[in-house]
Order: sequence, then C-alpha cells, then structure tokens
Amino acid sequence: MHLNGITEFNEIKTNILNSSDNKFYHPDFIFFCLDFDGTLVRIRKSPLDVYPSLQLKKFLKNLSDIEGVKVSIITGRALNDIVNRLGILNNIIYSGNHGFEIKSYYNDLKIDFLVENTEKYIAFIKQALGYIDEFRKTKLRNLIIEDKKFSISMHYRLLNSDETKILKKYVKNLFIENIDFKKYLHITRGKKILEIRPNIEWNKGRACGYILKEFSKNIIIKSTGKVKSDYNILSINLGDDITDETMFVPDYQITNEDYYDNGFNESYNLNKNISININVKNINCVIGDKKSQAQIYLESYKNTPAFIENILSVFNKK
Repeated sequence: MHLNGITEFNEIKTNILNSSDNKFYHPDFIFFCLDFDGTLVRIRKSPLDVYPSLQLKKFLKNLSDIEGVKVSIITGRALNDIVNRLGILNNIIYSGNHGFEIKSYYNDLKIDFLVENTEKYIAFIKQALGYIDEFRKTKLRNLIIEDKKFSISMHYRLLNSDETKILKKYVKNLFIENIDFKKYLHITRGKKILEIRPNIEWNKGRACGYILKEFSKNIIIKSTGKVKSDYNILSINLGDDITDETMFVPDYQITNEDYYDNGFNESYNLNKNISININVKNINCVIGDKKSQAQIYLESYKNTPAFIENILSVFNKK
C-alpha cells in the first residue's frame, strides 16, 4: 500500500516516529538521493529542452546547505550534463550515467569515481552509436540520440508506434548480429527510452550505496578513540522510473568491520576492538501512483519540494 507523500503525510510522520527502531527519531544525518528528470523537473520530448528553474536551483542549494543534510542527484544523464544543467558547485554530489560516474562537491566528502574498467567498453559503445546514428539518418529522423560516452540513450517520444517497433527491432538485431555487443553491452529500458550501457552490475542503487559507504568511512575515521559509537543515517530516495527502483532498498547497517579487508584500519591506525555501527534507514518515494517497491508516492514532480520540506519538518531541519 502506497501513502501519498502530501495528503497522507501525517500518517507517514506517525509511522516514522512510532518506528520500533526509535533511534531514527533524531537521525545524525539525512541523505537525499534524488533522480532528476521526472522527479525534480518535467520530462520533455527532448532531454535538451530541460532547464531547471531558478526556484528549483535555489531550493536545492538551500537544502544542501542545511547542517546534517547531504544531497545527491542520481541521474541517467552524463555527469558533465547534469553538472552544467544545475550549476551548483558547492555542497552537492552528482552521479551521472546511472551511477557509473560520481563527483562530490562537499569539502568533507571527496569522491571522484568511475566504475572500474568502464573505459574498456567505450570502443564498443562508439561502434554501436555509429550504427544507430546511421540508421537514424535513413529511417528514424525524429529519434533523439544522446552520446553519453559511457552509454547511449535513444529517446523515441517523437516516433510513432510503427517507428518505435522498427527501432526496437533494429537494436535487438544489432545485438544478435554482433557477438561483442552481446558480450560487453546490454540494453535497458525507461520512459520512452532505450539505453545501451556497459554489461556491468552497476546501477543507481549501487551508486547510492557507494556514496553512503564513503560518507560512513568518514564517520568511522572521525570516531577513532571512542569505545563504541552508533550513528544513524536517514536516506530519502526519490525517483519516477524503473531505473530508480534500484534505489528503493530496505534498511541496512554499515560497520567498521566492512572495511577491514582493504587495509582500512592500518591506513588510518584504527583500533579493531572499537565497534562503530552506522544504521541506514530508507524512506523510498516514487513519482506516480504505480507498482513500485517504494512505500510512498507523489502525484507529480511538482510535489517533490513540498515532500522534502515535510520530511525536514519532522526532524526540525530548516
């Protein structure tokens, strides 16, 4: 059962405050993992026509400046695209290409990440792009193609139903006829989008988890010397598409033991006898009342700022 994040927020608030795990009444940190298109801004026929309003930019800037709050934009757009489109270069994290690239603009959280071995797939992506673009020129002139270096997006909102079938059949046959494509790349689907990405087990959910783990690492380092420490992170995850479902995960825990295998303790001279627990509670929200793993829904992207403000009000964050 989904609860409306605006009209039924009082019930949501009660559920949060009456949680059996009362440590989350006052989380130490609130993390927002936010999709962009369809969640913060309206989806347009062309992704090139999407321009966030000054009001939205101001809202995100104010949100990211709140003490104890971290903001991550997790999008399918290329990293340089989302950075340039929003233009906020302080106290924010951007994750592009469905999490394949991540850049943090927080002074206390340094992340400049690219999924390992991703670059070896570029040649195959370029080759596939060449075939698809040539096909577009001769058969599907209204197809919009995004070359995102590490992936390809084919937006078919301007195609009719017959043209859409032609596109899907062509891309499917392209993979059947090219063994390397089938081995190194894979096809994913979204709202009026076909995408070709590296055949790597990585997605928006994995990206959110990576960011939270890097942040937790900072917490653990700063906690050195304490006999026992418990920290609580509330992660608010919002998205509108099937690709965002990977962000909608159950609660979990990160401990200092998670880093032992990488020489983490030795690097920072940490005491293995110190127990540090970071409890991550997730509140998942989908845009649109539809089948989803999220517990909460919003009727429109226009409701996203109000829902975020509702969440902040529960914990007196301004």
